[in-house]
Amino acid sequence: MTMPSSRELRHDHFRQIFLSERSRRESIRSSIGTPVSAISFAVFALGNLAVRFDASRLNEPIAVAIAALTAVSVLALLGAVHQVFMVEWLFVHHEPPRLTDLVQAEESLRAGKGEEEVAAGMMDLMTASYSIAFEQYLWGNTVSARSRTRALRLVILSLTFLAAGFLLLPFHLKG
Repeated sequence: MTMPSSRELRHDHFRQIFLSERSRRESIRSSIGTPVSAISFAVFALGNLAVRFDASRLNEPIAVAIAALTAVSVLALLGAVHQVFMVEWLFVHHEPPRLTDLVQAEESLRAGKGEEEVAAGMMDLMTASYSIAFEQYLWGNTVSARSRTRALRLVILSLTFLAAGFLLLPFHLKG
């Protein structure tokens, strides 16, 4: 059994981490459904609170508190929506070279260095390509995952303020 050369090991390494980050991108994309569902629920709950709220009583402290909690909830929800958009917006789509580009590079290597250097040169080209694509994906995935986390936190914050508003609603309707 022949041991792989350091060039082959490097190539396999960068290919694997590139594929891993590309897979991570799809995982992040598919997990954005949780914040989106929570945003939909929060919008429905806000509508429900708005229907039950008596705006003519805004001079009462409980009504002011409910209005303030609802306003903060809406702001947090808008922030969550922004973060959800940023998850998709920040994704990077960087792929290794196309076949036509590889064939052209192969021809250039063959003309410049000779047949014996073509395989090594092509492997170096692909390794560099995987390395660049990996770095691009890593940056995009890190930022997108951070935005997804922020979106979820903002939705939770929004729902917390909304729940507080609902807890005050019986006192508002009582008077």
